[in-house]
Amino acid sequence: MDKNQKSAVCWILSDSFILSLMLLLGGILGKSVSPFQVVFLVNAMAAVAAITLFSKGRWENIRPTNMSLHVYRGVLGVSSTVCLFYALQYLSLAEVTAINFFVPLITSVLSVYIFKEKPKHYVYGAIVLNLAGVLLMLSPKLLNEVGNSESPLIGLAFSLCAVTVLVIYNVNLKRIGNAEKVIPQMVFGPLYSALLLLPVMYFVWIPLDTRSWLLIMVYGALLIIKLAARFFAFNKSDLSKLMPLEYAQILFSSILGYLFLNQTQSVLGLVGIALIMLSSVSHLLFMHFENKQF
Repeated sequence: MDKNQKSAVCWILSDSFILSLMLLLGGILGKSVSPFQVVFLVNAMAAVAAITLFSKGRWENIRPTNMSLHVYRGVLGVSSTVCLFYALQYLSLAEVTAINFFVPLITSVLSVYIFKEKPKHYVYGAIVLNLAGVLLMLSPKLLNEVGNSESPLIGLAFSLCAVTVLVIYNVNLKRIGNAEKVIPQMVFGPLYSALLLLPVMYFVWIPLDTRSWLLIMVYGALLIIKLAARFFAFNKSDLSKLMPLEYAQILFSSILGYLFLNQTQSVLGLVGIALIMLSSVSHLLFMHFENKQF
């Protein structure tokens, strides 16, 4: 594994851990605050921070090359995040994470046709293991509760909507990475997301207590770090190679859900997590063997 590949692996694993933290905070905030208000505030904070840090008072420092890509990205980012917030009100953190794993599955396949990437055979093996793990994790919830409550189906619907949007978002993000510098991406992604939600605030805005403000500020800081991690990862390696590594997030989400939300897993759920982790570890090992380095 060369230097760029190792760096990309570290960045994408960091991105997965941060996303688990963000989903945890989103599930907590979503119980008392409108998801639209939360997404607006965290993106506004991230945009102000990015402009302050990177512009240095000069437009040239943050000037984008293709503004339309950033607008499109803002629409996709807002839509996917709001759907995830609603899904977390009906499903556990680990279950939402498991459903989200259809994103790298679909993205890895689409990258072959859109970006003409050529993933190795071990990538497809990782995809099969991941899919089996995801289905095992979801099966207890759907089999045991669908007949008694509509909540799991509502959560599943929101999660699948988020998956669809996130696949398009990842493809768009790769295009931006090929055509745009990192700093404009850091600025205009959250900026357009906040501007798109500004009219909605008239209908959903409520006063926030100190605890909610603190959680939102932490969420905003995590968003900035996550944006940087994902951009650096995608600029150093192929999309098809990186996507299966996101499955490490299931371990992070399961641990955080247990520690902070007292969410436990069934036997099938644990087997599913094991398959997902096996897929991620085997993917890393094959990448090492491919380059004959350790």
